[in-house]
Amino acid sequence: VLRDLPFSARLTLACFLLAVGLGYTSAMVQLHLQHAGPGSVLPTPEDVVRHFHGSAEKTSPLEQLITADEARPFTGTGSMAAAFTRRSDGWTKAIKDRPETDVRAEREGERLAVLDWIRAGVPEEAYTADKFPLPAGAKAITPEYRDGDSVKIRTLFTDRCVRCHAKEGDDEKATKYPLETMEQIRKYATPDVGGGRVSIEKLTQSTHAHLLSFAVLFTLTGVLFALTNYPGIFRVTLAPLVLVAQVADIACWWLARIDGPTGEQFARAIPLTGAVVGGGLALQIVLTLFHLFGALGKLLLVVLFAAAGFAGLVAKEKVVEPYLKAKAEAVRK
Repeated sequence: VLRDLPFSARLTLACFLLAVGLGYTSAMVQLHLQHAGPGSVLPTPEDVVRHFHGSAEKTSPLEQLITADEARPFTGTGSMAAAFTRRSDGWTKAIKDRPETDVRAEREGERLAVLDWIRAGVPEEAYTADKFPLPAGAKAITPEYRDGDSVKIRTLFTDRCVRCHAKEGDDEKATKYPLETMEQIRKYATPDVGGGRVSIEKLTQSTHAHLLSFAVLFTLTGVLFALTNYPGIFRVTLAPLVLVAQVADIACWWLARIDGPTGEQFARAIPLTGAVVGGGLALQIVLTLFHLFGALGKLLLVVLFAAAGFAGLVAKEKVVEPYLKAKAEAVRK
């Protein structure tokens, strides 16, 4: 068993397990930043369904992003509504020179115009002529994009979307999803059942990244736990559990793409399989750490865990809660 190894080897293994625990914690932080809704620590079941299963109605990825809550993360899986407001060029100057409510009313007109154009099937003739009828619901629109009863749709789309989604765009991540040609635009503007869900390309990328990285880590933590002296039935259950749950979790990612209630149920299973992964990994790490050392080592681990818990509470009070309150306030405004 691991306790038979030299102290230096056991100490190295302990540092490895602690590093894995910290790494997984940082992955949870990234999960919040990328996918959690306003005011939520982790994605809700509805967030997960929206990301992996998508909408039950036929909508395009562009429509989903433009209509999503502006307070959601400014990503390809969150919302792009802020591209018309606080993420647009000249926003700070615009709200400094004029009341923000007036500026927002005009930017809402811009958003509705682009949305109408997308729902009309992104007609190429309107894009080429840089002329598309003003949407009926637009009470105002930024003057530079207005042309009588029409909107300069190509100019507007270029300024709000293509400035980042181009080969030489402002955002390095956005350049991977160019919107410079009609062919590229149609790719993301084509309505489909499950519109707004993660793309096949991105899902494939996430799948291979998780299986090649987490699978190796979970195999190592599982093998280390298997080499402890806990009861055999406990070891044979917990040692492979995290790895199996991770594979099941990724399988649910793909099965969630099935249309209808079946796919939605697989999407709702993802938080459960994820919880098994996180809980099982925590057990593997903590129990293996306690196995590695004697009474003094166990005492030091308890002190270390207590210190980490205290640091977590301080971080929650001083960092996390103010951050969530700021996001909630942004939503309220």
